[in-house]
Amino acid sequence: MMLGLFFHGAISFVSMPIGWAIRDRAAHPLVDVFVWVCHTFRMPVFFLLAGFFSRLLVEKLGPAAFVRHRAKRLLVPFVVTLIPLMPALYFLWQWGLAKQPVRGPIALLERASIDPASPRPNPGHLWFLYYLLMMLPVLVGLAALFRKASVDPVVRALVRFRVILFVLAIPTAATLYPMISLSADTPVDFVPQPRILAYYFVFMAFGWILHRQPDLVAEFGRRLWLPLALAILCLVLVKPLVEQAVTTGPPESPALRFAGLYLGALFGWSMVVLFLGAFVKWGDRPRPWVSYLSDASYWCYLVHLPVTVALQIVVAELPWPGLLKYAIVMTGTIAACVGTYHAFVRYTFIGSTLNGPRERPGHSLKTATPSV
Repeated sequence: MMLGLFFHGAISFVSMPIGWAIRDRAAHPLVDVFVWVCHTFRMPVFFLLAGFFSRLLVEKLGPAAFVRHRAKRLLVPFVVTLIPLMPALYFLWQWGLAKQPVRGPIALLERASIDPASPRPNPGHLWFLYYLLMMLPVLVGLAALFRKASVDPVVRALVRFRVILFVLAIPTAATLYPMISLSADTPVDFVPQPRILAYYFVFMAFGWILHRQPDLVAEFGRRLWLPLALAILCLVLVKPLVEQAVTTGPPESPALRFAGLYLGALFGWSMVVLFLGAFVKWGDRPRPWVSYLSDASYWCYLVHLPVTVALQIVVAELPWPGLLKYAIVMTGTIAACVGTYHAFVRYTFIGSTLNGPRERPGHSLKTATPSV
């Protein structure tokens, strides 16, 4: 969630025009790489964890209570946040367009967030909640339908022999085939896109299956040099294919396109495992400040985008170094989000809705509800 703030904060600095609200004069190609790398694993990690903890909740609460729990934690924040979000993003895009009219072609990607020329209802950066709400019933239903079928021994062997990445990249590459580029598209309206649902369902389903053997999570923290080396190799090989895909279209050669799809999927899974493994290895000890930021992350992600885009528009034409302007955007965004979380959310009914009740320093709760 917190990485999402840094991800969106960097988009105005990409060198390739993608239809964002503003494009900073200090745009740099290295930012394109950072944004693409984050895009390949950030949401996949989220959906994998969503599948993992969804099974935990179903086992703990039962189907009926699970539905109520998810409605409270997902549906309510989605609807309430969406009401002010859509007009805010529309006016921000109009402001950006007034300051910097679109010049030249936009890369072969779906327009980000809002097209000012033809505005339409749009979930913005909350699309992940919208898609998660659609995918959860399907996942729970399939799990109930195939509850007697067990793939646990196969999954255990694939994880322990470090070949799970190569296997999971196959169905992931298949879901990438209808995408506009060699990575996952981002929804731009409320019409569900089967290709995007299928792509993230692969990660979510694996998270659900992984929870059947939670001891396997420790395996991801071992031999991290393997996914790191694989990610570097895949990045070197797939980078020129991605650049071609977003400028002139996918490779015409079927063999080259399939190779690009598989390498892109393999890179994504390598980054997912590397990210999870790093936290398994170095994040297993309780740290109060990490717990606090974890609690704050949901609220920060829900509300950050208008603040981020407004700051991007303000600094876009300033003749300052890009790193300085990015630091200003991120400092302002984090200060606004974390500050409002601490003052108005953490110990209120809003925080209870998002994360469960939290204890004020020096006070105790008679009953504490674990948050997932």
